[in-house]
Amino acid sequence: MEQELRENKESMTLKQYIEFVGEEAAAELFGAKRNTVRSWRYNQRQPSIKEAKKIILRTGGRLDFESIYGPLEEVE
Repeated sequence: MEQELRENKESMTLKQYIEFVGEEAAAELFGAKRNTVRSWRYNQRQPSIKEAKKIILRTGGRLDFESIYGPLEEVE
């Protein structure tokens, strides 16, 4: 799975990452409950800053601020 992630060089959103690895695996990797990960996947909630930092670190930088919260250009 890690090799597949490395081979996909395109940008990936948090939702896409969760769909790719699965909710259970994402929850384990991020140190979060599965229901929390599901709420992120369906945009019912967003990770806190502390959670986002964990996500960035635990994905080895594969996900970043914009992949979690959206492009900076989309500020309203």
